[in-house]
Amino acid sequence: MKYLSQDTAAFPLIGRLSELQRIKHALRKPEPLLVLGPPGSGKTELVRAAIADLGQCQRALYLVYTPNVHGFLLDLTRALFERGHQRLQTLAPVNDFDKWLSQQTSVHLKGLLWTALEAEPRTIVIDGINRASFPMYRFLQRLYFTRGMALLATARDAVSLGALGRLFWDPRAILHLGPLHQADAAHLFDLAADRFRLRDLDLEDFRHKVLDSAESNPGQIIEMCRMASNPIYVSGKHIKFAPLRIDTLMRFLG
Repeated sequence: MKYLSQDTAAFPLIGRLSELQRIKHALRKPEPLLVLGPPGSGKTELVRAAIADLGQCQRALYLVYTPNVHGFLLDLTRALFERGHQRLQTLAPVNDFDKWLSQQTSVHLKGLLWTALEAEPRTIVIDGINRASFPMYRFLQRLYFTRGMALLATARDAVSLGALGRLFWDPRAILHLGPLHQADAAHLFDLAADRFRLRDLDLEDFRHKVLDSAESNPGQIIEMCRMASNPIYVSGKHIKFAPLRIDTLMRFLG
C-alpha cells in the first residue's frame, strides 16, 4: 500500500487500512463503489493498491477518466483486448489491432463493447471522474446494470460526477476519504522528511505549519516535504513556507 509523490517516491498508505479493505471487498464481489475525496486524499493509490493486492483473482480494468467519450471507448477497448478478453477478441481482428481500432466509430465501439461485456463481464475502475457528460452516462448506464458487471469510480466530490451522479446515488455504495488522524499525519510527515532528506533543516516550525495547513491531507503533506527539498524554498536552514504553500495549493486546487 503506497502513496505516490510527484517524483514517484512511494510511502505507506498510513491510516487507510479500512478504506483499502472496503475497496477490495467491492472488487471481489463485484459491486459498485464510488470513492470520494479531495485531491491528495489517496484515492488513486488506494484503488491501485487494491487491484494489485488482489492480482489475478479479480478481473478489474483500471482506466484514467477522459471526458471525451470516443477517447474513453478507445481506452476501454484497448484495455480489454490487452487483458485477453476472449469475447472481444472474437469481434476484433487480432492482426493489426491498432489500425482496426483507429477506424472504428463511437457508435460501433459502443455496440461492440456492450456485446463483449454482456457476454464476459468485467469490473471497470474509472479514476478521476470530472463533469461526465450525458453521452458518457448513457454508455456506462447499460454496463452498470449488466449482470456480473461492476463500476468502481473515484472523484473529488459528488458535483464532479456530472451526469454519472445518476448512477452513484446510493450512499451505501459511497466511500468518503476523510483526513488522517493527527498521529498518522505526523508519522507520514516524519517519513517524508526522512525520504526527502530534510533533517538538516529547521523542521520544528515547518512541521507545525505543514500539519496545520494540510489539515491531515496525506498528499499535501508529502508534496510540501518534497518541495522543501528544492533549494528555491530554502534560506540557510530555514524553509520559506509561504511561497511553498502557495505553490502546493496551485497544484492541488488548480
